[in-house]
Amino acid sequence: MLRLQIRAAVLLLGALLLARPELIAAPTGPLAAMYADDQARGKAVAQGFAAVSLPASGTASSAAQIYLTTGDLQRAFDNARFRPGAAIVPTNTELQLTAKAPATQQVLVDRVRKQPDAMRALQEQVDARRARSVGAGGNGGLLELGVDGFVAKLSGSGNRATAAFPATVCLLATDFPQGGAIDRRELFAQDRFRKGIATCLGALDGAGVESIVVPLVGAASSGIQKSDPQYEGQRVLMECRLINAVAGIALGIHDFSPGRRNLREIGIVQWDQDMLDMFGATRGAPLSNTARSAFQAYMGQVKLALRNGLAGQKTTASDISGSCSTIFNPQS
Repeated sequence: MLRLQIRAAVLLLGALLLARPELIAAPTGPLAAMYADDQARGKAVAQGFAAVSLPASGTASSAAQIYLTTGDLQRAFDNARFRPGAAIVPTNTELQLTAKAPATQQVLVDRVRKQPDAMRALQEQVDARRARSVGAGGNGGLLELGVDGFVAKLSGSGNRATAAFPATVCLLATDFPQGGAIDRRELFAQDRFRKGIATCLGALDGAGVESIVVPLVGAASSGIQKSDPQYEGQRVLMECRLINAVAGIALGIHDFSPGRRNLREIGIVQWDQDMLDMFGATRGAPLSNTARSAFQAYMGQVKLALRNGLAGQKTTASDISGSCSTIFNPQS
């Protein structure tokens, strides 16, 4: 009788926890904190958030949390409370740190440059990578577009307390030094791009990193494609590129997951300014009813791409009504 009472009490407690998720201890890492803060700030884009758990495995004793947030990568660098152990940051095939492309690289470089020791250490690591390529007889770029990542330590001898960047980065090649990858979408087929994400995640996890932030690398959201005859305006084109980036990142997470050991948090950052620009809002103002409906539909597609990718499934044009066939199926 006592065993039955205990079992009933346990079942009742489980039911209460499911009904009252706030009773379960919330994750406390830096990306969990940023995710919660982004939600508090992002009332106009309230649909632009999702959290998913990766289960524990034979190599990882605890679950990992994936946060799809709508915010700003710079906040993850500048605010010590949100700063992760590492970041995946886009670079160019030649690892030219001062090149104009990709634009997001400058978010990192502008901050590292303020600590000369860290900047010197980063440049020395890039130079060493370039020397190895020359020694091996390489005649192409240092990094293969969409596939290769380069891990660098940024700690230098400076003061980590004042360093507005994570201690480690994986620079993932997503463009050429002078730009132009936006017009070669076959280079960002999801089966290709996932390799670079998985490579970076594996290398950073192997270095003992527990939290990683990644913007929508490969989305080229700062550029406009030279010709888009198959789209009804640039917003739909932008949507397709962003959804494709989420899909590739999620596939890379899927491929990396079986060997995960240390990683506990991954934050995928959609730039909030992109969202506001795409759907005709100003910061702090609510979306119109029409814009809200369009944004909700878009985020439904983003979350589908995230779920598909984490399950190891590519997202196709047919998944989102066929409007992204050129982006998602570049070989067809």
